[in-house]
Amino acid sequence: MSREAGDTATLVKLMRVAMLLPVIVVAVTITRLGIGGVEGTAGDRRPPLLPWFAVAFAALVVVNSLGWIPKPLISFGNDASRWCLVAAIAAIGMKTQLKELATVGIRPILLMVGETVFLALLVLLLLRWAQ
Repeated sequence: MSREAGDTATLVKLMRVAMLLPVIVVAVTITRLGIGGVEGTAGDRRPPLLPWFAVAFAALVVVNSLGWIPKPLISFGNDASRWCLVAAIAAIGMKTQLKELATVGIRPILLMVGETVFLALLVLLLLRWAQ
C-alpha cells in the first residue's frame, strides 16, 4: 500500500471515530426525550449525555493536540491501542457466525459500506483540495 493510500485510510478511520461523538449525543438525546417511542421505563435512570469513553477520547485529543503528552507515553499508547484493537477484532471474529450475521439483513451492511465510501471520497476530495 502506498503512503498516500495509508494516509487516506488513517484519515477515514479518524473521521469515523470523530463522528461518534455527535452520533452519541443525538442517540442519547432521542432516548432522553422519548422521540419515536424510544424511551426507558419509569424506573430507568437517564443515561449520561456522553458516556465516559467518549469524554475520555475527546479529552485525550485535546491534551495530545496541546503537546502535553510526552513522546514515550504516546508511543506506549499507540502500541497498547494497536494490541487492544487486535484483541477486540479477534474477539468479534470468535463470536461471529456468518449465518447469524445474515439475519441482520442487508440494510445495516449497506449503511456501513455507504458511510465508508462517503468518508473515503470526502478524504480524497480534501487531500486533492489541500494540494
